[in-house]
Amino acid sequence: MSLGIVGIVLFAALLHASWNTMVKGGGNKLFEVTLLAMASSALCLCAIPFLPLPDPAAWPLLALSSVIHFTYNVCIAAAYTRVDLSFGYTIMRGCAPMFTAMAMLLLGSPLSPGGWGGVLLLCCGVLTLTWDSLHGKRARPSDLAIIFGTAVVIMGYTLADGYGARVSGHAVSYACWIFFIEAFPLMAFVFLRHRRTFLPYARARLRVAPFSGLCNVGSYGIAIWAMTKAPIALVAALRETSVIFGMLLSIIILKEPFTPARLLAVLLVAAGTMLIRLA
Repeated sequence: MSLGIVGIVLFAALLHASWNTMVKGGGNKLFEVTLLAMASSALCLCAIPFLPLPDPAAWPLLALSSVIHFTYNVCIAAAYTRVDLSFGYTIMRGCAPMFTAMAMLLLGSPLSPGGWGGVLLLCCGVLTLTWDSLHGKRARPSDLAIIFGTAVVIMGYTLADGYGARVSGHAVSYACWIFFIEAFPLMAFVFLRHRRTFLPYARARLRVAPFSGLCNVGSYGIAIWAMTKAPIALVAALRETSVIFGMLLSIIILKEPFTPARLLAVLLVAAGTMLIRLA
């Protein structure tokens, strides 16, 4: 992989951590993810007319994925309402590939020794971060259920989108349709339950929403492009540096506490996830 592509993929990881930081930093997390989804949908709508339609076989997976993405958006809003970014983001990003690897194992795709090594590092990182957050009283045991539940949901859409992109015949088109569709269930949910409070909030955040949407679509789009220029496993592994960016942004922008244990946990999670991706 060339140095230029490495830099671009690292930028994509920073973009991913950035939109999570903006959601965490917003006053209402559910409204923030809704505005993010709406902005991402509008951006992808501009691209869809220039892309081929996904194969009809992919549409059931698109429908399933839209339901899972709706659940993910609601879960991530709940998670960031309760816990620090450096805690929630690291565990969600770390446990999701671990759960996915375990699911693939059950589906008949065994893990390599490197994959098991990655799972071990992830477990050590998650346990270290969990102990540090519980010991420091920055998280409660009930918060862990939301965080791990969100990681399971991430595993769900990872599997659905992975298979969907394969049968769609055009991965970029499939990704754009996912971003386009996922906003509508979330918009309907928020408008039905919170219309009076959401509209004033949205007007106040109109300048921020397009940027968060651009970070969301940009991080995924760059990764898709990079996978056409470099080995997929290397690109996927390099993207997991987002947990390191997430920790830095949580300290610099959100003023969250920093501890050596958190740094160790983030590094273990990043290393473990990379091993799983490369296995």
